[in-house]
Amino acid sequence: MSGVVVRRMTLLRGASLLVSVGLYLWCLQHNSFTLAVWYFAIATVFHYIVLFGMFAETSFSQPWSKGLIARFGEERGFRIAEAWMTLVFFHNGASTSLMVSASAAQGLDFLPAWACSLVGIGLSCVGLPVKIWATMIVGIDTYYYRDLFLRRPLGEFQARGPYKIFANPMYGIGHLHGYGTALVAASLPALVIVAINQACVWLFYVTVERPHVRKIFAETT
Repeated sequence: MSGVVVRRMTLLRGASLLVSVGLYLWCLQHNSFTLAVWYFAIATVFHYIVLFGMFAETSFSQPWSKGLIARFGEERGFRIAEAWMTLVFFHNGASTSLMVSASAAQGLDFLPAWACSLVGIGLSCVGLPVKIWATMIVGIDTYYYRDLFLRRPLGEFQARGPYKIFANPMYGIGHLHGYGTALVAASLPALVIVAINQACVWLFYVTVERPHVRKIFAETT
């Protein structure tokens, strides 16, 4: 979930992870709000260039996934795509974390600190377990969009766990811990960037992922 798939770690992935962690720690040491804004903006643009470029099919261009499969085959092509996604997933989380740290105690001073902490801890205690639970049910391959990459289902989906209650717990309830962390930090800017992050992932879901899911399951029924 954090952009680290241990069982598929390679020397190149390990090196890129070390560089990414080093960059994050350097930014965290400076703890500058301006730096945090730039980091989040660049990480978000990079994140969705990769996601839309990899999977979105338009009348003007084919998704990168098709080119990777044509050149490297399904398995190696997916490993390359997954490597890019691990990178953008990591920086998405790291940039959000930096914003929380750099903007702590900004913008929510009109609310009681105890109330922010209480609500924030409550949201985190709901959102993070639900996201982990949902990820465990769909599997790490689906979390990294292997089904979307291959354009076919990886198996029969069963509505279990949080999927019995919510249509999309990962993108919905699964974001509550982001808001919770921002509230504990009493940070209005962090609340805003968590909302932006969630809006972007819903845009990707509505325009790319949901049509794919409906299509492949319609073809298999």
